[in-house]
Amino acid sequence: MTPAVNYQEHWRRYKKLRTSFFLIWLGYVPACIVFTMFFYPRLRSFAPSVAFAFLWMLMFAVAGMRLAAWRCPRCRKVFSRTGWYRRGIFLAPKCVHCGLPKYAGGDVQQ
Repeated sequence: MTPAVNYQEHWRRYKKLRTSFFLIWLGYVPACIVFTMFFYPRLRSFAPSVAFAFLWMLMFAVAGMRLAAWRCPRCRKVFSRTGWYRRGIFLAPKCVHCGLPKYAGGDVQQ
C-alpha cells in the first residue's frame, strides 16, 4: 500500500496564482488612472501612462498563461487541457487527465 499524498501545498499555490490573476485584472483601470493622475501633471505627456498600461497588460497576460498552464499535483499534466480538449481552469472540476478533483486533500481513487 502506498502512503497517502497530501496536495494541500499545490492547491495553496494554485489559489495564490488565481488570486493574483484576478487582482491584476481588477486593478488595471484603477492603477492606470492613479498612475496617469500622478505623472501627467508633472510631465504633460501620456507616454509614461501608455507604457505603464502596456506593462500591466503584459503582466496580466503572463499571469493568465501561468494559470492556464497550471499542472495537476497528481499526474503533472496541464490540469484543464489536453491536446484537443480545453476546459477553462476556473470551470474544470477535476483534472482532465487523471480525474483528481479540484482542491482534493489527498490521493483519491479514480
